Amino acid sequence: MVHEVLEHHHHDDKGKKVKCLSCGSPYEGFFCFDCHSLLSFSGDMDYFAMLQVEKRPVVDTVRLKENFLRLSEYLHPDKYYNSSADVQELALKSSSLLNKAYSTLKDPKERIRYLISLESDREAPVSKHASAETMEFFIEASDVCAEIDKFSKKEKGDETLRQVHLRKLNELKKEAANRWEGVLNEIAALDKEWLSVSGENKRTKVRRLIVLSHEISYLSKLQSLIDELIVAIS
Repeated sequence: MVHEVLEHHHHDDKGKKVKCLSCGSPYEGFFCFDCHSLLSFSGDMDYFAMLQVEKRPVVDTVRLKENFLRLSEYLHPDKYYNSSADVQELALKSSSLLNKAYSTLKDPKERIRYLISLESDREAPVSKHASAETMEFFIEASDVCAEIDKFSKKEKGDETLRQVHLRKLNELKKEAANRWEGVLNEIAALDKEWLSVSGENKRTKVRRLIVLSHEISYLSKLQSLIDELIVAIS
C-alpha cells in the first residue's frame, strides 16, 4: 500500500501519520481502521508508538498486551492469503516487526536498553559498570556457580553435596530476585518524573537509567545461570 507522510514528530511518542490511499484517513501504525487496509510502516515510528503506549521506562503491560493482540489480529499474514504479493509481503514484514516490538517492550531489560537508545540517539552501551555492591554479589555468586558447574558434570556425584549445592543455588536465586526487584523499584521511581522533565534533568535521568540497565543486565545473566544449574543437578 502506497502511503503519504502527513506529519512528522521527531522522537516524540507519535511518529508519522500516513494517509490511507484506499479511504484517505490519516493513521499512525500499520493498519487503517476505517477501511481495514494495511499501511506501509513509517521508519521513524518507534516501538512505543507502534504499540500505542507512552515512551517511558515503565509501561502498562496489560495495555501493551491488549494492543499487541489487537494489532496482531489485523496484521496476521494468513488474513492476506488471497491478496497481492506486495500486500502479503507487507503483512509478513509488519507482523514480524510487531512481534519484535512487543518482545522488546514486555521485557524490562530490553525495554530500558531500547529507551536509552532512543533518548541518546545511539545503541545502549553493553553492561560495563554496575554498582560495587552488585558486582561483588555477581562475582561471589559466579564463583559458587562455577564450583557447582564442575559438580554437575561428574557422572556420579555425592548426594549430600548435591543437596548442599541445591540449597546454595536456591539462596542465590532468592537474593538475585530481591536485587532485581530493588532495581525495578528504582526504575519505577525514576519513571514517575520521566515525562515531566527535560533538558539537563532528563539527561541526568537517562544517565541513571544506563547504570540501572547495567544492574539488571548482570542480574539477568546470573539468574539464567542459576536456573540452568538448578535444572542440571535436580
